[in-house]
Amino acid sequence: MTNAAPNTDYKGELVKLDAVEQALAGLREQYGTVPNVQTKEGYALCKKGIKELTTYRTSTEKLRKEITKPHRDFIDRVNGYGKDLVEKLQAIEQPLKDAKQHEDERAEREKQQRIAKLRERINVEIWSFLDTAEGLDSTGLAELHDAAVNIDTDGYFDVTSEAEDAKAEVLKHISEQHGQTLEKERLAAEQAEVEAARRRLREEDERREAERKELEELRRFKAEQEAKRNPPPTPAPQPTPEPEPLPAAAELNEPEWIGADRSQEPEAVTISRAEYDQLLADQAKLRALEAMGVDNWSGYSDAMEQLAA
Repeated sequence: MTNAAPNTDYKGELVKLDAVEQALAGLREQYGTVPNVQTKEGYALCKKGIKELTTYRTSTEKLRKEITKPHRDFIDRVNGYGKDLVEKLQAIEQPLKDAKQHEDERAEREKQQRIAKLRERINVEIWSFLDTAEGLDSTGLAELHDAAVNIDTDGYFDVTSEAEDAKAEVLKHISEQHGQTLEKERLAAEQAEVEAARRRLREEDERREAERKELEELRRFKAEQEAKRNPPPTPAPQPTPEPEPLPAAAELNEPEWIGADRSQEPEAVTISRAEYDQLLADQAKLRALEAMGVDNWSGYSDAMEQLAA
C-alpha cells in the first residue's frame, strides 16, 4: 500500500467548476425572479429554468465527486495508516503508563500512611494538651500553657500547617480556660470568706449562749445554796380576822349562801412538816430566781401559761 498523495492538478480541476460559476451570473439574471406561472409564457419560462438549473446542478455534483474521489481515497489510506501507527505506539506507551501509575499509587499510599502517622503525632503531642487541661487549677493551666508554647512544629513535614493550626487552637483554648478558672477561684475564695465569717458568727453566738446558760445555772445554784444556808423563818399563824359588819344596804342584798351559814371557816389542809419545809424552800428558790431575772427568760411566759393551765 502506497502512502503517497495523489498527483493531481488542482488548478485544471477547478477550471471545470469555474465554468459553472461563470454561468451562474447569467442563470441568476434569467431565472432569479420567479415568473408569473399563471401565464403561458411565465409557466414555460419556469419549466425551462427548472430543467436547465437541474442539469447544471447534477452535472456540478457529479463533477465534484469526480474531482474529490482521489483525495477521499487518499484520506482513507492516511486514516488507516495513521490508526495502525497509533495502535503500535500505544502498545509501547501503555506499559510505561501502567508502570508509572503503579508507582504513583504506591507513592501516594506511602504518603497517606506517612500523613496518617504525622496526624496521629498531632493528636498525641498537641491535641492531648486539651485532655491534660481538664480539672487543672489556674496554676496548673498557666504551666501547661507555657509547655504548649514550646511545642515544636518543624518535624511535621506534609502536615506542618495542620500542626501549627492545632498548636494555635490549643493555646487559645488553654488561655480561655485559664481565665475562666481564675474567675471561678476568685469567686470560690470570696464565698469561702463569707462562709468562714458566717461560721465565726455562729460559733460566737453559740459561745455566748453557752456562757449565758452557764451563768444562769450558776445563779440558780448560788440561790439554792443561799436558800439552804438561810432558810426563811416560819411565819407564825395569824388569827383569823373577824368579818366586819356589812352596811345595812349590803345586808339586804347579800347572797343567800352568806346568810345561810356565817359560821363556816376556810378549809384547812394538814401536811407533814417535811412537805411544809419543802414548800417554803421552793418559795424561797422562786423568789431568788425572780430576783436574778428569771422572769426575763424567753420561756418564762410559756412556763407560767402551762402552770396556769
